[in-house]
Amino acid sequence: MREKEFHVISTGVSIITNLKSKKKLYTDIGISEEDRWKEIMENPEEIRKVVQIVSADPMVMSAELNTFLRVVKDKDPSNISVFLFGTKTMSNELCRTAIQEYLKTKGYVLYSPQEVSGYFYEAKYYPEVAVSDFQKDLFTLVDILIYIAVKKKEEGFKVFFNPTGGLKMHVVATTIAGFITSSEVYYMNEEFNDVVFIPNLFYLPKGKELLLLKMLLQKEETTLEELIPSEASSCEVQEYKDGIQRLALYGLVRIKDNKIILTERGSIILDKIRELF
Repeated sequence: MREKEFHVISTGVSIITNLKSKKKLYTDIGISEEDRWKEIMENPEEIRKVVQIVSADPMVMSAELNTFLRVVKDKDPSNISVFLFGTKTMSNELCRTAIQEYLKTKGYVLYSPQEVSGYFYEAKYYPEVAVSDFQKDLFTLVDILIYIAVKKKEEGFKVFFNPTGGLKMHVVATTIAGFITSSEVYYMNEEFNDVVFIPNLFYLPKGKELLLLKMLLQKEETTLEELIPSEASSCEVQEYKDGIQRLALYGLVRIKDNKIILTERGSIILDKIRELF
């Protein structure tokens, strides 16, 4: 049985940008002109035109599909679920709708999309509300993405995060949620013209790893043998060894000539953990 996949995709407005740049549609409408995008979203014929154009050349018309379709190439769509999220704006809703409709026709499983503050309308008339809503939605977004990833992993899915599209802070939030949940994070590197999987750059130590960091604070450098308590069982010894390997992998310690050295990154993260607890 093939592994089930769950892809969280941050959605921007690349479809509209491409429609405008290629002079196919909407060349006279600005991205922030919500009233005009609202008129388009209320017109089924307009939506149908956008979907047709995207479906004819999805990897050219959509940055999000360009990365996603490369990652799922030759895989069974019925084993792949997709969760889209984007801003509470008519322009973004149009792009998400086009992506959803295309994916549905190809047999992918679609989950209800999530919307976060886009602030175009609010910023124009209520700037204080726009900033407040944006901050609150950003915190909520990270919580939602982490919850979804953990839940799906418990259900047997391999979870992917695609932070290709959307506002910069939404891209950051997507990436952080992917790192925290140890999920696969990928994006399209324009210079390589290919998908790049990002190594986990964010890690919170736990258990034996946290204990090792605290012990390393007391010594400038030491060896693994000096760190492991003499009364430790064989199972615990292995836990310590695995912990050091993970700490080294994420750059929290450095190993040189059998010596283990706490890095500046490790010291900073340990300080942050102390602030939290």
